[in-house]
Amino acid sequence: MSYRTPHHIREYLKGACLTVNHEYCLRCTGRGDDYRKKVLTGTNEIDLCARLGTFFRANYRLAAQGRGDADLITDSPPFKTEVKYILPGRTNWNQVRDDWNGLRALSNNGQAFRKRALVWFWPSITLYKFTSCLSVTRDLNDKFSEAVLAPFWPYTNVVMPQFGKNQRIEFAEPRHQGPHGIQLPNGRRFRLDIVGNVTHPLWAVVFTRLTPEEYCEIDPADCRSLGSTAFNISEWV
Repeated sequence: MSYRTPHHIREYLKGACLTVNHEYCLRCTGRGDDYRKKVLTGTNEIDLCARLGTFFRANYRLAAQGRGDADLITDSPPFKTEVKYILPGRTNWNQVRDDWNGLRALSNNGQAFRKRALVWFWPSITLYKFTSCLSVTRDLNDKFSEAVLAPFWPYTNVVMPQFGKNQRIEFAEPRHQGPHGIQLPNGRRFRLDIVGNVTHPLWAVVFTRLTPEEYCEIDPADCRSLGSTAFNISEWV
């Protein structure tokens, strides 16, 4: 039987992600880039799901890598989390977008916003470029719409190459770890929390859905309303 908790799923996941972040920082301290890349490429997505699960002790189940349910499931408290490990050659934009769209489509029946989350693990921005990790499809010819870029704010910039006409996404260091608020044109609201430093070997972003009241609790300076129009080149962070 599940126990009831006043805590939101993001509180558990931030702690779980920080445990993973800490482990990888310790493993890579004093090591060169080749070693750090070897550690990262030797890690699989299901390994990270299991590491998150150990935070919940014996109460978690894994359904990762195409097994038909959320990647990480806990029965007490009843939480479901989708996890992506975004590393070169490990996942593609369609898979990442599907998880984002799943969270976007979530309704708050039964206070589901408190029980569902999305976690993306990223490698150090000092080791890999964003475009090496993920190739995001430009949905407005040579430009990205703001809605497509929503889950990558505030840890990226959009730039225009010196020679070329296609917008490109680059990693950037955020002003702080969060919370950051995102609102889409249909009224759907998200909270984004960054766990670890983006220069650490492995860091994470925790996404959860917000009610209108919860969204208003975030500093307006840390909130973005993003539409379906083309993104104009400017500094995001």
